[in-house]
Amino acid sequence: MSSITQWEEIGKQWLAGEVVIKELNGFYFNPKQVAFLNSKTPEALICGGYRSGKTIAMIAKMWLLSMFFPGNRLLLGRKTLSDIESATMPAIRDVFPAGSYIHEVGKRKIVFPNGSEILLYGLDTAVSGDDTKKAAQKIKGIDLGGVFIDQLEEVEYMMYELLTSRLSRNVPFHQMCATTNPANFWAYDYFKIAPKKSEKLAEKRFLIETGMQDNEAHLPDGFIEQQMEKGDLYVRRFVKGEWSPETIVAGTVFPHEHLMRMKDQTLMPIKEYGGIKIFEEPKKQIYQIGVDPSLGESDPSHIKVVSKDTGHEVACFTGYVPTVQIVNKIITLADMYSMLKEPLVIPEVTGIGQALVEELRKRYNHIYVREVYSDRERRKTKKLGFSTNYSTKMQLVEHFRKQLEKNFPVIRDLMTFEEFQVFSYSDVAGQQGASAPSGYHDDAVMATLLAFWNIDGEGAISDAESNQSRIRAELKKVHKMRKRISRKVNQAR
Repeated sequence: MSSITQWEEIGKQWLAGEVVIKELNGFYFNPKQVAFLNSKTPEALICGGYRSGKTIAMIAKMWLLSMFFPGNRLLLGRKTLSDIESATMPAIRDVFPAGSYIHEVGKRKIVFPNGSEILLYGLDTAVSGDDTKKAAQKIKGIDLGGVFIDQLEEVEYMMYELLTSRLSRNVPFHQMCATTNPANFWAYDYFKIAPKKSEKLAEKRFLIETGMQDNEAHLPDGFIEQQMEKGDLYVRRFVKGEWSPETIVAGTVFPHEHLMRMKDQTLMPIKEYGGIKIFEEPKKQIYQIGVDPSLGESDPSHIKVVSKDTGHEVACFTGYVPTVQIVNKIITLADMYSMLKEPLVIPEVTGIGQALVEELRKRYNHIYVREVYSDRERRKTKKLGFSTNYSTKMQLVEHFRKQLEKNFPVIRDLMTFEEFQVFSYSDVAGQQGASAPSGYHDDAVMATLLAFWNIDGEGAISDAESNQSRIRAELKKVHKMRKRISRKVNQAR
């Protein structure tokens, strides 16, 4: 019996409830993953934080449904097709047995020898705003046996609903499957609240909540302990996998008292040219630069320079400029603030950011390196830039919040403070849990969060205390100078 026929037979047994899938291709699944893999409800969602194993479970299920039912057609969707290629495909290559499929890149699909296929879709390009006609036209004529959506929090409900109408392929099993971070968006009510109020909905919608702790056996030693240090809200959401009103509360991201302190510390720049504002001249300190790039059409690019020694914002740039000019501004600021050491540049690489990194690396070497974990090899690889998604944005937020509690960051730019004032938790898909409301920008906020990433300040002193310290330091210098002069006068005598 061929392996194709064997998997078809296993599929029949699985559908009849005679087989429970617990491992695939060397992956031994934890109990939460097993529950998701073997769920047969029409709609299944696995909600969990970073490194909880939710994406691995979803990918394994895609392969199984492709092999269980010959001629099946599944759709794999994320916000953008580039997200699938950069984030989901590496995991697919880890989980899918080698030689069991072909990735036809140009045709944007994965094909199997039994006639099954997985179509790859960027769901933000399938719909424009509230234009349901365009969305319907994009998927018109597709008959599917299943839909798989990675990062459901980035997808609008309208698109999810439209895809449910395409489950009409002539196969014995149909299912909507998705992963999500514990975010504040439409699926919280859809999968968690509504089924509790209706037995009929409870039979149709299956929810698994999981966290890093459930997947500890598949994580490097010490990983959980490191994550436990990243703030209470982060731990509850991602380490423990808690999806509750307390962890997805709407409202301003940063506490009012910290914002008021931030406002009191804003200053006019001492000089300004070409969109660059200078608040402090370069000193023999270590600086760090955060960059939130954009195409320069609807959102401005923003660069933020901060001192790792004092926590002070010392310079910034904002402007609607193309990538090459953003790189020029970064180089200009990095050269200025490198009296002691070249600043570490932390660019956001999602979207246009990758093109910026490619240009920047040709002229500058000290660029932030992130670690990307391989599930199959259980090892980390290194890539340039900071990749922002829901969980990593929450890491940025929690880290900056901890620094605010120590009064470390000192924001000088008034425009940046105004962005912080409206930076709020969001239930809008695609805003990754926190964003500026419609009509506002958050580029300066994101550049600030990036600039302070991994800086562990010990607590900043007030401006008044800082002035007093400078005065005392100057008096000490004067006193030492007087002593030297007095010694020389005595020697001369």
